[in-house]
Amino acid sequence: MAVVAPFRALRYNPDHIDDLGRVITPPYDIISPAEQDAFYALHPYNMIRLELGKTAPDDTEDNNAHTRAARYLVQWRRDGVFMREPQPAFFPYELHYPLGDGRKTRKGFFGLLRLEEFGTGCVRPHERTFEKVKSERLALMERCRAHLSPIFVLFSDPEGRVREVLFESGVSEEAARCADSQGSEHRLFRLSDPKRVRRVHELMADKDIFIADGHHRYETALNYRRLMMKAHPDAPAEAPFHYVLTYFCPMEDDGLVVLPTHRLLPRVDVPSANEFLEKGRPFFHVLSFPRTDAGRKDWHESLETFRARRETAIGFIHKGDDAFRVLKMDPSATRAFLTEKGFPQVLQDLDVVVVDHLLLRGLLGLDDAYLSDAENIRFCHDRDEALETVLSGEAVMGFFVNPTRVDQVRDVARAGLIMPHKATYFYPKVYSGLVMHAMDPEDVVELPTA
Repeated sequence: MAVVAPFRALRYNPDHIDDLGRVITPPYDIISPAEQDAFYALHPYNMIRLELGKTAPDDTEDNNAHTRAARYLVQWRRDGVFMREPQPAFFPYELHYPLGDGRKTRKGFFGLLRLEEFGTGCVRPHERTFEKVKSERLALMERCRAHLSPIFVLFSDPEGRVREVLFESGVSEEAARCADSQGSEHRLFRLSDPKRVRRVHELMADKDIFIADGHHRYETALNYRRLMMKAHPDAPAEAPFHYVLTYFCPMEDDGLVVLPTHRLLPRVDVPSANEFLEKGRPFFHVLSFPRTDAGRKDWHESLETFRARRETAIGFIHKGDDAFRVLKMDPSATRAFLTEKGFPQVLQDLDVVVVDHLLLRGLLGLDDAYLSDAENIRFCHDRDEALETVLSGEAVMGFFVNPTRVDQVRDVARAGLIMPHKATYFYPKVYSGLVMHAMDPEDVVELPTA
């Protein structure tokens, strides 16, 4: 059973911050050092100082990025830069964002999700996590006693019942509106009517919850809860550390987008495309398009056609080749190879599994050590950008995948399996600073009652 609760969000105070777009940031794990500098310069109260503070050579255990973040948080609350909502609420959220030549809208809501260990209930992961990242995030959480950014989860709402309660005209009050540097428009609403809050809570109770983004943050919240339960064994059942700040999005939402992650090999020693293609004859049929503008367009369209048919086809480019290639995988040969390697059927249709294990490891003979070196493999979400990287000679070859579908994420997670590295990239990411969850010691999470 999913326990989804309203909360008294900690938010930027509009009396102090007149442009929210200058203080919110993308998640810490996609911010480059140059972007970190830019966010620091953008505004003195920018979330970067909390989420991804700068380190210094003379940092100590008592004076470092995490302790500075905690001091900022306390000071900004004291000075009124942050305000606490007076009563528990859910926060419907609309994101209008550019994609290609158009724009899309994604609708979801912010709330709290009761934590549970994986495999014991309804919360299902699909990615592997890394201890180093979780240790760093836990150190920040211990200092700040707050969830500064949400995890991003999916749930099924095919009839739109949750969405109807949240977004029915006139039931929610607009709490904030802004635009960010990427051209996206954010609208945050407040739903505090007790009957509607209770209805959302009830509708979410029987949902499976699939983590789309934020696996490290979820597991960090679990680790923090373990520490708090040990330190405070008499804490109430609804103590705030039993919950994690969450952005909930219906998997049927038209604005939910998963971008592909193409693989680029800058240093692989394969002198010609034909050498590789000949090795792969038992596994795929090759479609070739001339290296012209028309050929490039036809190559794009061919990949899109196979995506629409839900057939596995991989784009392939070699810097010395005179053609754009599509590798139409033979289903029986591909399944036989992956079955022999121990992959269950639910993983065998994923483009990234076919590329990583049949093409890169199987045909090219690249091992885990080689592919774990960032100098040997690069990842790119934009097909044209990745294509130009090969055409310019910056990479020897590139493999172009169609995006993992949301239903594939669901099926892998339901099977209790983990996807390969870089299998999904949910876009856009959910920004930090729209709402936060302060875990003050005296608080309890107030569940809706009849």
